[in-house]
Amino acid sequence: MAAFVSSRAATQAVPADAATGLAGTRYRSTVASKAERRAAVERVGAYHQSQLTELLSHVETAIDRYRAGGVDAYDMDETIHHYHRAAAELWKFCFGHGGGSHAEFIASLLDRMATDAEAIDWWERGTPRSRK
Repeated sequence: MAAFVSSRAATQAVPADAATGLAGTRYRSTVASKAERRAAVERVGAYHQSQLTELLSHVETAIDRYRAGGVDAYDMDETIHHYHRAAAELWKFCFGHGGGSHAEFIASLLDRMATDAEAIDWWERGTPRSRK
């Protein structure tokens, strides 16, 4: 049966053979320092702000088209609602579960996404589901 390690022991980089029977392996701390959590929160906040800026560019484009007579008030209203849904999805992703551990998880996910050249299209995520 596997041995369980308390969270306090896990933060002290206990040799893995003491925890799992795997000789010579160590594992990273499961609890980040305050500085690491602060950096993660700042990373997620910067991502949130950059994505909001991108979402607002859709609204800005719609306003320009509205002023030029290319769309009517109803289309403009739908664009604003679309922005609101997309911004809410972005907020849930970045901050929806609160706390530093969530920020650490999201920051590491953002790093992996950057490494893999992946991106989330928040405007697309804000598109309402079609009713059947």
